[in-house]
Amino acid sequence: MPYHEAMQKKQRHSYHLEIRKNRRSYTGLIRSSYREDGRVKHRTHGRLSGMSLDELKLLQFAFRGEVVVKDSKEGLRTQNSKEYGASYALLKVLQSIGLDKVIYSRTGEPWVRDVLAMIVGRVLYAGSKLSLANEWRNTALWELCGTKGWVDVEEHCYDSMDSLFCRQAAIQRTLAKKHLGEGSLVLYDITSSYFEGDYEDSEIIAFGYNRDGKRGHEQMVIGLLCNEEGCPVGVEVFRGNTKDESTVMKKITEIQKVYSIREIIFVGDRGMVTLSNYEK
Repeated sequence: MPYHEAMQKKQRHSYHLEIRKNRRSYTGLIRSSYREDGRVKHRTHGRLSGMSLDELKLLQFAFRGEVVVKDSKEGLRTQNSKEYGASYALLKVLQSIGLDKVIYSRTGEPWVRDVLAMIVGRVLYAGSKLSLANEWRNTALWELCGTKGWVDVEEHCYDSMDSLFCRQAAIQRTLAKKHLGEGSLVLYDITSSYFEGDYEDSEIIAFGYNRDGKRGHEQMVIGLLCNEEGCPVGVEVFRGNTKDESTVMKKITEIQKVYSIREIIFVGDRGMVTLSNYEK
């Protein structure tokens, strides 16, 4: 048989959407039309239900290959949308490096999932805990972490951080075991953060040397311990009037006794590595 005759006999399918009205709703039938023995025949490939008439009409336009004008009544309108991709990707990265298990072995615990949401939220939104809680309308992050609907900053952020604080020592031991070893180069530095607003009866907040130049503000002092690549291993908060050099020996003792690393190369600035500390 000649090639062109074979092509003429080949069935040619044309897909379209047929809208049918039921008693109280509409149904869309995905159908195809083709010729066979000189007659037009139809085949049903699927059924769409639970959609409005306007939504079915939009799909019908698409099947026909027709262009829908944006501002026309048939045009698509965004009624609600949430950020999803970045949150999903970063959560997968955290799981792939095992950070969720470092936080706590029972990764399904609600507070662990809240902590993961706060870590990802810090990367994506870089705001306060309250602002991240209020982002539940705009991002799927909290839903991906198991919280649907309104997010309570007290419950999902601050209470979860209290649970995280109880795990701090265990987390830091795991990080030290992974990132430090005998003869490791250890980087240590001190910074401070000042306070505004109402607070009282704090064992941490006090007047001290303010690195931010904010005179008249009480503060707290923060010490950060890193490996030679700058990867954080441990953090500790000190009273606001703590001197930099007074924390050094405590940190060295912590590394040797808590993390079981006897020999290290300790690197700090001149304000820490004083003569008295050197002699100790």
